[in-house]
Amino acid sequence: MLVLIQILIGSFILLVCALIHIMIIARMIRHLASHDHFAAHKTARHQLVTLCVLFLITLLSHTIQLYFCALMLWLVGALQGYEEPIYFSLVTYTTLGYGDVVLTPQFRILGAMISVTGIVMFGMTTAFLVGLFGRILGEKTP
Repeated sequence: MLVLIQILIGSFILLVCALIHIMIIARMIRHLASHDHFAAHKTARHQLVTLCVLFLITLLSHTIQLYFCALMLWLVGALQGYEEPIYFSLVTYTTLGYGDVVLTPQFRILGAMISVTGIVMFGMTTAFLVGLFGRILGEKTP
């Protein structure tokens, strides 16, 4: 597969994953803005449950993106079967990269684009959580 085609497919994957993640984070932000779960009158248990739910929702977002990456690898014929594309997507998206499952040279750029996608998505999650914790801790400080 031509490098340009791999870059285009990788850019499409990045764009779709970014849209998924942004929509989910935006929905959480809208919900938090309309229901102040971290107000001083809320119990610590309520706030902890809220944080856990937010964490699980971001985890779900990443999981959806992993399956999308795996589906794309399978659709373009880079990897066969069910487990191999999911496993490769997981270790590539998280930039762990064990190297026990590798793409052929004609799909290497696509693998690197999935890695970039993971870095960008985890960056968005980190920014969201840092902002959230900053808000929570800022409200608690006298």
